[in-house]
Amino acid sequence: MKPVTGPASEALDANTEADFWRELAQIEAESIGWYAIDEGCYLHVGSDAPVIEVVGIATAAMAGANVLWLT
Repeated sequence: MKPVTGPASEALDANTEADFWRELAQIEAESIGWYAIDEGCYLHVGSDAPVIEVVGIATAAMAGANVLWLT
């Protein structure tokens, strides 16, 4: 069997690689307690406080806080 080559296969490879890295980032986020709400949107429940911080980039200092991360 011959491998498919050319512009279409290069675009497919780029999309496949992008999908791989996106999925890996999702797995990493979920493995440390972030809940996926939607594409690029995660929730981290760090306490029972009735406050949710909306952030762009989460930091280690937020580990005890409830954080909604939108990317």
